[in-house]
Amino acid sequence: MKTVVIGGGIVGASVAYHLAAYGTDVTVFTGGSRGGIASMASFAWINAAPGNTRHYFEFRLKAILDWHRLQHDLGGQPDINWNGSLWWENETGAMKDAIMLQASWGYPIRLISSAEVAKQEPLLCRYPEQCSLSTLEGSLSPLETAVMLLDEAAERGAMIRDDTVHSIIIRNGRVAGTRTASGDTAAHHVVLAAGIASEQLAGDAGITLPMANLPGFLAYSKPHPPLLRGVVLSPRVHMRQSTDGRIVVGQDFGGSPPSNDPEVTAETLMAAVRELLVDSDGLRVAHFTQGMRPIPSDGLPIIGPTSELPGLYVTVMHSGVTLAALAGRLAAEEIVSGCSIDVLAPYRPERFH
Repeated sequence: MKTVVIGGGIVGASVAYHLAAYGTDVTVFTGGSRGGIASMASFAWINAAPGNTRHYFEFRLKAILDWHRLQHDLGGQPDINWNGSLWWENETGAMKDAIMLQASWGYPIRLISSAEVAKQEPLLCRYPEQCSLSTLEGSLSPLETAVMLLDEAAERGAMIRDDTVHSIIIRNGRVAGTRTASGDTAAHHVVLAAGIASEQLAGDAGITLPMANLPGFLAYSKPHPPLLRGVVLSPRVHMRQSTDGRIVVGQDFGGSPPSNDPEVTAETLMAAVRELLVDSDGLRVAHFTQGMRPIPSDGLPIIGPTSELPGLYVTVMHSGVTLAALAGRLAAEEIVSGCSIDVLAPYRPERFH
């Protein structure tokens, strides 16, 4: 059985790794971007964020646990910061309600005092009187993680190609492969993990994927000695520090809205970080990213085979960083076994029909 994965971001790389780990013949087409486009511009916070339905919350909780499973399988890789997250708002009412609801579902989240905030993040300039602490959450480098998973897939026999897939080949009413400028590749299954490009590729094959993609903007500092332990979500900016010492900052965890003057926006975001952290005068913008986040129209992931086109399997989602380890494993299990996994039932492509 030969499978083609379209997309070299963190979701496609996870699918490819898990398929290769099962011994499947896998070819990945990265479109010339190993690590992906949306993945590189992700805030990369692993969480079961407030505001989700109970079922989706529990799915995201499974996804957090699956990152630990993947680290165990790969001898400690990828490098994930599991130091948790702090979240506070100027108006605390809605925040307290969200915390109480998630705590009632068994999530390790609680309100803490300013003294406890200081222990969690000792280099904040000032501490909110009340703050949410979730000790289960983490963050990672999405580019490095995606590339690592592609490398691990290659070590297990996967072929990684940088061609761009222009179309999905259909014969006798089912998937037969993919077409690139360098030729056709035959396949029994094609996994669509191409982010915002998935909608067009699926549409050309007669499959509707309703998307409501949103822009995002993030600024990155030059490497700096440690200032942050975990993820910090303040009313003004959201920020974390990557393993290479860079501060990643946006106006929310998805990234700030687009800007007509991105350099000014990046400087404004970094200035807000300097106001929040001690010993941060040396923080300067190194670069910024702006792009579209692939978001299905109902906000939930799309994971599963398409009934209209046998052989096509879709893995398109926002919060791809949170979901990647779990989505990749479950997709691979369904493709290899041919059996349907019940936990994916709410996220099938057919729900849009």
